[in-house]
Amino acid sequence: MKFTTKPSYYQVGGSLTNNAPNYVKRQADDDLYNGLKAGEFCYVLNSRQMGKSSLQVRTIQRLRNEGIACAAIDISEIGNRGVTPEQWYAGLLRILENNFNLSDIVNVRTWWRDRNFLTPVQRLSEFIETVLLPNISSNIVIFIDEIDSILALDFPADDFLALIRSCYNKRANNSEFDRLTWALLGVASPTDLCREQNATSNTPFNIGKAIELTGFDETEAQPLAAGLAELTDSPNEVLREVLYWTGGQPFLTQKLCKLLLENPQLIPNSPPPAPPCQGGEEDAATPWQGGEKDAATPWQGGEKDAATACQEGEEDQIHPSKEWVEKVVRLKIVENWESQDVPEHLSTIRDRLFRENQRIVRRLGLYQQILEQTEIVPDGSAEQMELRLSGLIVKRGEKLTISNPIYDAVFNKELIEEKLEKLSPYSEAIKVWLNSSCEDDSQLLRGDDLQSALVWAAGKSLRNEDFQFLTASQKVILSDQNQLLHSATLETKKAVCDAEKALSEADSAKQKAKQWIGIGSAVLAASLLAAIGFSTLAYQRFKLAQASIEIEQNGSDALLLAVSQKTENTEALSEALLRAIASGKKLKTLVENKPKLEQYPATRPLLALQIILDKISETQQIKASLSPPRKITWQAHKGAVTSVSFSQNTQILATAGIDDRVRMWNFSGQKIAEWKALQQSVNMVNFSPNGKFLATAGRDSTVKIWNLSGKNISTLKGIKGSVTSISFSPEGKFLAAAGIDSYAAIWDLSKLPQLVSSSRKLPGHNGLVRSVNFSPKGDFITTLDGNSTVRIWNLSGKLKKTLPVQAIGLSFTPAQHQYRFATVTLNGKVGLWNLSEKELVKEFQTLHFDAKSISFSPDGERLATVGIDKTVRLWNLAGRQVAQFEFDENVVSVSWSRDGKQIAVAGSNGTVWLRQVEGLEELLKQSCNFFTTQPKYFTRVSTICN
Repeated sequence: MKFTTKPSYYQVGGSLTNNAPNYVKRQADDDLYNGLKAGEFCYVLNSRQMGKSSLQVRTIQRLRNEGIACAAIDISEIGNRGVTPEQWYAGLLRILENNFNLSDIVNVRTWWRDRNFLTPVQRLSEFIETVLLPNISSNIVIFIDEIDSILALDFPADDFLALIRSCYNKRANNSEFDRLTWALLGVASPTDLCREQNATSNTPFNIGKAIELTGFDETEAQPLAAGLAELTDSPNEVLREVLYWTGGQPFLTQKLCKLLLENPQLIPNSPPPAPPCQGGEEDAATPWQGGEKDAATPWQGGEKDAATACQEGEEDQIHPSKEWVEKVVRLKIVENWESQDVPEHLSTIRDRLFRENQRIVRRLGLYQQILEQTEIVPDGSAEQMELRLSGLIVKRGEKLTISNPIYDAVFNKELIEEKLEKLSPYSEAIKVWLNSSCEDDSQLLRGDDLQSALVWAAGKSLRNEDFQFLTASQKVILSDQNQLLHSATLETKKAVCDAEKALSEADSAKQKAKQWIGIGSAVLAASLLAAIGFSTLAYQRFKLAQASIEIEQNGSDALLLAVSQKTENTEALSEALLRAIASGKKLKTLVENKPKLEQYPATRPLLALQIILDKISETQQIKASLSPPRKITWQAHKGAVTSVSFSQNTQILATAGIDDRVRMWNFSGQKIAEWKALQQSVNMVNFSPNGKFLATAGRDSTVKIWNLSGKNISTLKGIKGSVTSISFSPEGKFLAAAGIDSYAAIWDLSKLPQLVSSSRKLPGHNGLVRSVNFSPKGDFITTLDGNSTVRIWNLSGKLKKTLPVQAIGLSFTPAQHQYRFATVTLNGKVGLWNLSEKELVKEFQTLHFDAKSISFSPDGERLATVGIDKTVRLWNLAGRQVAQFEFDENVVSVSWSRDGKQIAVAGSNGTVWLRQVEGLEELLKQSCNFFTTQPKYFTRVSTICN
C-alpha cells in the first residue's frame, strides 16, 4: 500500500475555493442560495470555523452564474476600536463602490463630503437609493461577513441594522428595493447584535430567514473519502470514524483527515481479533469516555450498526480504522493540545468558554450539567447561546449535547470543576454541602464569609446550586438569630428574676428602715428608695426587651408559615394571617408612644401582614373589599418604561419610555395626556416642584421642558450623548442634568417660560454620570459617576468633597428636619449620611444580591431599595425591613407619591404598578376586614381584632 497523496487535498482553515474537491455541500447551501435568490434577507449566525466563509464563496458564485450582482464585505477589515461612525460608514460605502465598479460613475469622496449635513447612516442609505440601485440593473445581494465585529465598535451599530430593515420596508413604496437583499454571517446571536433590546421594529432579524449550519453527516461528507483512498482500502469506514470523533465539525473534520494522511505510520500493521458480533465488548474503550464507545453513537447523525458490519463480513476492516483514527486523535489533537492547536481552534473555544463576564459561573455550571448528560432543553438563554456560539454544544433533537468526543476529552469535567473552584470563594464549602445532599449545615456561610460571598456574587448570573447555597446560608443566619433571640429571652427572664429579687429585698429594706426612722435614719431610707426606683426602671426595660423579642419571633413564625405555602392553600394563609394579626396587635400596644417607624423595637409583624395580604390577594378573595385597591397595574408603554414621576401638587403621574413617549395618568391608571418627545428615547421624566412643568431627559443629548398639555417650552443643550439624569432644585429655580460624556450641567430656569441661559459645567467625572441630585435646601449638588464615585459640588460648579463610598444609587430625604441622605452599594449595603458634615453615621445590609437604586419616602421614615430580583424592599432607618413588593418584570424606576402612601413602579416590559404603602394600623384593619367574610374564624377573630 502506498502512503502518498496530494498534500493539498484537505484544507485546514480559511475559505475553500469555488472548485475545491474537498468542499462538502450541506442543506444550508441550498437554503441560503434559494432564500437570497428569492429576495429574502438571510443570516447565518453560528460558531467559528463552521464553514460560513466557504459557504459565502460558493453561494456568491452560484448567484453570479444567475446574473445576480454580489458584494462581499468583511466588516472586520473596516476596524472597530477608535473608528468613528463617519469613518465606519464611509468605509462601507467605499467597499460597495469597489465591489460594484462605481468609481467611473461617482467620486465617492466628493459625494460623501457634499452630504456632511446628513448623519453617516443617512448618507449610506442615500447612496444605496440614488447611486447603487439606479446604476446596477440586476438583482443585488450584499454579504456582510464577520458581523459580530460591530460589537467591538465604540458606538452602537443599531442604526446599521435598522438601515437593512428599512431596505425591506421601502419595498412597499419603491419597487427598486425588491432587487436588493442582504446576508449577514458571523459569530453572534440576534440578541447580541441588537444593543437596543426593545427596538423590535428596527431589527431585520424578525423579518429575515435564519440559515441553520450544521456539521457534516456521512452522506454529505463523501467527497472527503476520496482523499483517504490512497491510504486505505476502506476510506468510507475511516471517514465514519473521523465523523464520530469530530461530530461533523467542518474544521476538525478537515484537520483530522489531513492528520491521517500525514501520519500513515500510525496505521495498525495487522488487525487484532474481531469482537463478537452479538453482545460482545469493544477492547479499545476510549480512555476519556470512561467506558465503552457505543457503535450507535449520539455524536453521529446516523447509526453505525456493528451487527450489520459483521453480517457484511467487514469486521476485519472496521477495527483497524477505529484504532488508527483513535490513535491520531489522541496523539495529534488531544494530548498536549495547546501546543498542537495550529491553526487555532480549541484555543478559541477555550477563550470563549472561560471568558470572564457576569455569566461565567452559570455558563460553566450549565456546561457541567451537559457533560454529566443532564437533559437540558434549549431555551435561548444567554448562557446557552454563549455555549452554542462557542461550538462546544449543539442542539440535537430537543436537547443540548456536547458537539463531539474531542471537545469532551479536552474540555472535560475535571477541567470545569477546577475552574469553578478557582472562581468562587466558597468552592470547597459548596462541594461538601452538595455531596451531603444539601444537609451539612456546618458548610453554610456565616459572618464575613457570607458577606464576601454576596459581594462576589453581586452582578453575576450564578448556577442554581450557588443560589441554593447562598439562600440556605442566609436562612441559617435567620435560624441563628432565632436562637440568639431565644437565648436573649432566657437572659431576660433571668434578669426579671433578679429584678424581682431586688424588689423583694427592697421591701425588706423598707421594713427595716421603718425601725430606724425613730433614731433619725432618713438618709438610709432615701438611699433604699433610690435603689427601688433603679430596680423598677431595669425591670421595665427587661419587660420591653422580652416583649419585642416575642413579637419579632411571632411575626417571623407567621411569615415563614405563609411563604412556605402555595397561594391556593388559603387555610394555611388564613392561619398565618391570624398569627400576624396577633403579633401586630401586640406591637401596636408597644409603640403607641413611638410615632417614628425608626423607633419600632420590632417590624416583622408589618412585613408578615403585608406579604400575607398580598398572597391572599392573588386568590381574588379580598380585592373587592379594599378601597382603594392595594395594587393597580396597566400597560403604559411599548417597550421599557424608563421613568415614573409623581406630581407634588396634584394626583397625576407621569411616565416615559424608550418609545419616545411621555404620558400622564390619574391614580386609577387612566391616561390624561400623551405626546411624542422627539428625543429618540426618553430616559427620565421629572415634575418641577410647583407641578406646572415637566422635564424630560433624551437619548438625543437634549433636556426638554414641557407644560402639562405637552407643549415644548424650552430645549436645553449642553450634554453630549444620551442624558441619563435630571433634577430640579427645591424651589425650581435651577435644573441639573448629567449624561454619558463625563460631566453634568446646571441651567437657571428663573425666567421660564422664556429661554434659559447657557449652562454651568461640572467636569471631571470618569465617563458616564449615572445621576445628579440637588440637596433638600438646594445649597449643593451630588453626582454619581460610572465608577460609583459620589462627588459633592457647590452651585458654582466647584468640587467640595468626594465621599469614601462606592455607590450605585443615592437619595436625599425630602424631610428637611432629618437632614440626611442615603447611598446603596452594588452588593446592597445602605449607608446613611449626615447632610451637614457629609459623614457616614449608619450602615446596614439589605437582601439584594445586586442593588440598582435607593429612594427616601417623603416623610423620611422609609427607604425603598431596588435590585435585579424584580423586588422592591422598604426599610426603616434602623435597617429593619418593613415591606416587600414583588413584580413580574425587572424594575427600572420607583417614585413616591407626595403623601408617601403609594409608590409607582416602572417595569422593563412597559408595565406600571401603583402600589399602596400601608402602616401598621392600616394593615391590621385590612387583615381583620378580610375575616369578616370567613364565618369559621369569627370566634378567634373577634377576640384578636376587638
